[in-house]
Amino acid sequence: MPIHLLRGKISNLRKKRESASFFFTDSDKTTMGVIAVAAAAIGAGSQAIAVASATTSVEEEADYLEFELDGCDIRGWVWRSPFGEGDEVEAAVEKQGGHFIAYAITRPSDHTIALYPHCSRGKLAHVKNAVKWWLLGVSFAIAFMVVLFVAVHFIKGGEANLVNFFKYVLPLFALAGYLFFGLMTVSMAKKWMPFVRLSERCFAALGWGSPSNIDLVASTKKARADSDPGELGVMYFRY
Repeated sequence: MPIHLLRGKISNLRKKRESASFFFTDSDKTTMGVIAVAAAAIGAGSQAIAVASATTSVEEEADYLEFELDGCDIRGWVWRSPFGEGDEVEAAVEKQGGHFIAYAITRPSDHTIALYPHCSRGKLAHVKNAVKWWLLGVSFAIAFMVVLFVAVHFIKGGEANLVNFFKYVLPLFALAGYLFFGLMTVSMAKKWMPFVRLSERCFAALGWGSPSNIDLVASTKKARADSDPGELGVMYFRY
């Protein structure tokens, strides 16, 4: 069923903050647990805590909205809704039975958009983000290992050990690290693809150019850093 655009003023708005399962299955939790342990091992404590928290439950909190738009019955989930009664909005919707399911809702007056949970990037932007964090994470681990080994070398001495480390141990560790976390990155990136495809369909319905390159996380960080940095943690976006 194609996603199309509805425009109008929100009326009869009802909003509930509830828990629902949007993403993680039991197998996903196992994979995320492995990543959390690995992140803790390389010293990425905050990332490990965030990932471990995600594995404790397959349900996440989000806003469930029901409202009318141009005489149409609209329903849908978004991470967090900033919209109110009477707001002029555009909604990327899909017809289901006697109502419409909204996957993205924008308020053009202040360039605010709320989307279905986990939707925020097009395919190319998603791949770039995954590759960036893969390279940064492994590079951090390698740098940490080098600093630690060199520090131990200067404390205990042993030039031969240092030479062997850079000649044999470090290349093997780097290769193993990039391969292991590369496979993990590919696995987790694939898990997000249904949301990426849905994001692109919404961006296209909204008439935005180059949906694959859109990164709402990046655009939101820039917009909020320039205007209201206190809201950086709010789960709706700027475009």
